[in-house]
Amino acid sequence: MIGQFFTPEIAAQCLFRLTGTRAPDRVIDPSCGDGSFVRNAPPGCAVFACELDPRYIKVARPLVPAGHFIAGDALTALRDHYGTFDLAIGNPPFSAQAHLEKRPEVQSQFELAAGRRSQCLEVLFLELFLKLVKPGGHVAVILPDGPFSNGPFQYVRDWVLRHATVRAIISLPRGIFPRTTAKTNVLLARKLAPAETHAAASITRPAAAAPAVATTPVPHPAWLFQCRDLAELATLAIPDRATTTDTRWQRVDLAATRDWRPEAHLAATPATLTTPTTPAATVRLGDVFRVRHGFALYGEQRRLLDQPAPDRILLLRAKNLAPTGGLRLDNNLAYLRRDSSGFRERAIVQPGEILFVRVGAGCYGRAAVMPPGLVAQGDDWFHLLTPLTDLDAPGVVAWMHSDEGRRELLKLAKGVGTLSISQRSLSDLRLPARLLRGPVPAAVLARPRGRPRKIHAADPHPVLL
Repeated sequence: MIGQFFTPEIAAQCLFRLTGTRAPDRVIDPSCGDGSFVRNAPPGCAVFACELDPRYIKVARPLVPAGHFIAGDALTALRDHYGTFDLAIGNPPFSAQAHLEKRPEVQSQFELAAGRRSQCLEVLFLELFLKLVKPGGHVAVILPDGPFSNGPFQYVRDWVLRHATVRAIISLPRGIFPRTTAKTNVLLARKLAPAETHAAASITRPAAAAPAVATTPVPHPAWLFQCRDLAELATLAIPDRATTTDTRWQRVDLAATRDWRPEAHLAATPATLTTPTTPAATVRLGDVFRVRHGFALYGEQRRLLDQPAPDRILLLRAKNLAPTGGLRLDNNLAYLRRDSSGFRERAIVQPGEILFVRVGAGCYGRAAVMPPGLVAQGDDWFHLLTPLTDLDAPGVVAWMHSDEGRRELLKLAKGVGTLSISQRSLSDLRLPARLLRGPVPAAVLARPRGRPRKIHAADPHPVLL
């Protein structure tokens, strides 16, 4: 379904304040819903609004002057208004896989849809917001995590840097929208003038398929803020200098990072652009573990038993892992018959292997080592990690639950509603090299982040600790 979640008024008021909007600015909300932004616009502004849903047209139309309301699809109905506003502000709809924009006549009007069979609504609305404002105009748009962090959306972030100056990104807490736990962020940006846009276009990184070119990235510093409570928005102000002692703000070079989410850049020092220190030696998780999925069936095919028996196997679920690490086997135990359709040999977890919870806003990142004498099947909420060398598996689990480990895992978690960590992302996690018991090959230490290497039959047999 299409995600349409209406904005708390405290958030709307905050965004108007942070953009410096005042009379007689021309303001538009291209997807106004119930009119939260329209109602909270500063007095004296020329406010316009657009809405497609008939249920909300009746509510929002009376909130703007006659002739300032456009009833229809913002992606097609606002072309005559491009480049005429001082501020485009709002919370556009998010699209699930079944509701991607696929109309060729719409796709052809957007750079971010070029060459694609379909595109997410939030990506098209991001481009629409920038199309609507004048050069030098401002955009304040609420978007899900994807465009800010997902690898396949890197081209979206590159496009933004070519067309706008990002002033700030604010991570909003889950649960602020009724009936959803969608994870969202606010992008505050200023549209570049044509001459600035051409200059910015010359500094973008080469395409992945292009030959490597030695370039010096032009910094694009922006302020990042993680909001943990809506009440913080009441007095929030973007720092007006390059440094601040308010550690809630982080100064981050967006041109030098592929993850724009504020929580991916948490720091315990005053926010400033500093020269990074030399990192400790690390190894890529996918080079020292084989990573595979657990397995489970659901619905009528899911037949769990509550007592052990010789022909049954324990099915471990996320609820069997403690928040601080380790297994909880005192209750919530379930068993599968080995001859049932829910049993999978490849999902059996052997002693010494690690169970890693891959999904769930409240439990992703939990981990436990399978103890000696216990064999079980891990369900599909788990990634299952088999050591490929002699390492400290309990130490790996302890590190994952440490402050440092949690920060690194937080960078990997993606999702609008339910957070998850993909097998590829987990494989790219950097572990402290000290967790390996023997010498670490130089090639493993130096291997950069990237696609997980393929595991071949010639790989050594797993070391069961």
